[in-house]
This record gives sequence, structure tokens and C-alpha cells, in this order.
Amino acid sequence: MDYAQYLAKGWCIGSGAIESAHRTLIQERMKLAGQRWGTNAQPLIKLRVAYASDKEHIVNQLFRSAA
Repeated sequence: MDYAQYLAKGWCIGSGAIESAHRTLIQERMKLAGQRWGTNAQPLIKLRVAYASDKEHIVNQLFRSAA
């Protein structure tokens, strides 16, 4: 990575924001007592990320594809 170029463009080069989002969006919900996810985790993760990102059109699309 060309850190100097990325910083000059104002881009983030750290992983803190991603790790924080993972903790609050995914781990918080997936690690509740009694939760068993198996193959159903990925659709739930997509839904939570879309909802938290105010991407209503993606949330609606996910619900339509599940129906």
C-alpha cells in the first residue's frame, strides 16, 4: 500500500473503523446466549449491515429474495 498517497487523498488506512463495525453490527447479535446460526449467518449479516447503513432499498431486496 502507498500509505502516503492514501493519506494525501484523505483515505483511512487503519482498520479500527471496520473492527468497531464488526463488533457492534455482527458480534453483538451473533453471540447472544442460545444463538445457533449454521448457514443462516450470512443473510442476517447482510441485513444488519444494510439496515445500519440506511440502505432501505437493499433491506427491501433482501426481504423480497427471502420470500
